[in-house]
Amino acid sequence: MLLRRITKHVTDQNWFAVALDFLIVVFGVFVGFQVQQWNQDRSDKANGRQYLEGLVTDMRLSVDRNEYQADLGLRFIQRYDLILDALDTCQLEQVQKSTFATGLYNLGKIDMPIMLMGTIDQLNATGSFPLIGDLALRRKIAESVRQQDTMSDINSQITERVIPSVNYVRSFVRFNLDEHIISESEIDPELVKYEFDQLCANQKFINAIANVREMTLANIMINQNRSDDQTALIETLQGKLGY
Repeated sequence: MLLRRITKHVTDQNWFAVALDFLIVVFGVFVGFQVQQWNQDRSDKANGRQYLEGLVTDMRLSVDRNEYQADLGLRFIQRYDLILDALDTCQLEQVQKSTFATGLYNLGKIDMPIMLMGTIDQLNATGSFPLIGDLALRRKIAESVRQQDTMSDINSQITERVIPSVNYVRSFVRFNLDEHIISESEIDPELVKYEFDQLCANQKFINAIANVREMTLANIMINQNRSDDQTALIETLQGKLGY
């Protein structure tokens, strides 16, 4: 209909009306593009907020798990200290036997820190990283990911030092368990067989326990450092979200 009207105005040489019709068309196109852009901006803002909230959730879960590993490591250290004290003095009280056996069973069982990557992987896959904030925030996330990637190399180094010691210790200990025992549980000392007098006279055995203790301390520090880094990232993300 508008095209017919423009054609009629051209035929009638009503240039003022032609110009007015042209302005109406341009204005309509402009408004259409503007509305489309507003809708896109609103959608991007909503999606960006959703990604930020996803990152916060991932980091909180990562912090909880890494702090748990750090706390678990500290409990392991207490058991290792009891084992080492008992071996150094060659004395093991009856009330200490369960802790002694549990420490041997869980020797070296502490994991490296994690960083849940679900939201980050989604951002990379969809090319949506620009939606979550400014360049400084994206760099901070990238740096946290880079630090996490270095954990694989550190994990290999710690594993190379721990496994021989654990294997050596277990060559002197037999576990008669019917099921896997979780780290928080104490083990019935009657289900763990070893010759205590032989162990406390074996300096290599004692050194193996001490080596695992040292690597556990390193693992505790790494888990705590990653937890602190992820907590700082959470605070930055929450600031972007406005809370």
